Amino acid sequence: MTHQFCFPLSLQTVLPEDYEQNKSFCNQMEVLQRYGFSGVELNMTKPLAVDLAQLTQFLSRFDLKLTQFASGLTAKTLGLSLSSADEAVRRNSVDFCRSIFQWLTGSEAGVIIGFLKGPAVTDITLAATQFSRSLKELAPEAERAGVSVLIEATNRYESAIANSLEGTAELLQNSGGATMRLLPDTFHMNIEEADANAALTRYKSLYQSVHISDNNRFYPGHGAIDFGRVVHHLKGIGYAGGLAIEGNLKHGFEKDLEITMRYLSPILSENT
Repeated sequence: MTHQFCFPLSLQTVLPEDYEQNKSFCNQMEVLQRYGFSGVELNMTKPLAVDLAQLTQFLSRFDLKLTQFASGLTAKTLGLSLSSADEAVRRNSVDFCRSIFQWLTGSEAGVIIGFLKGPAVTDITLAATQFSRSLKELAPEAERAGVSVLIEATNRYESAIANSLEGTAELLQNSGGATMRLLPDTFHMNIEEADANAALTRYKSLYQSVHISDNNRFYPGHGAIDFGRVVHHLKGIGYAGGLAIEGNLKHGFEKDLEITMRYLSPILSENT
């Protein structure tokens, strides 16, 4: 199915280890197909144990593709942090990223660096230094693999670094490479940005995907953010990337997505 929206639409979820036989997950993919989604961002407990070609073929049954590998679940499971003061942890995290780049080589999927940046800590200067070291080491690896790396701007309560779009852009300018981009997220921007639309305009050349999550961290349409205004602004500045729904569930997957798509579909109509 060709997407029916002004921007290709994806959704972030978790890939079960038994995904092909998992009826609940297959049903979720069918629901996404029915609504006209183009792709999924997948969290995985053990990504390197997943046969990427097999996963790609599975998703194609639902007219979906893997748009991004979301590293948060793996980072939490393995205790990874690219800004850790513990050099052994930082090096292990860099090595993990190198392995993921190789795993994704030849695919169109990118890597989201969100939780993997590291948590909120008191020594922000050290965290920033360590993270910059990690980016400098990873930049040439990502370029060789041809893999996009999306550094997510997450709020100060979740991470010590790359909180605003401005701060993330500065890190990329000083330490990033040609395939490294920033990733705006409306939930985090609601906390960190004085003027979200102004920030999106200023850094429009640095991002290719935008996470849309409501101010209460549920799916769009469950909170107070005016996504009509967000989408109208992105169209107005000539944004040509995708949107990805990310958030917690309030009532359950199908019910929440029904509410969200009833709200979003008119907003994302090609004719609006």
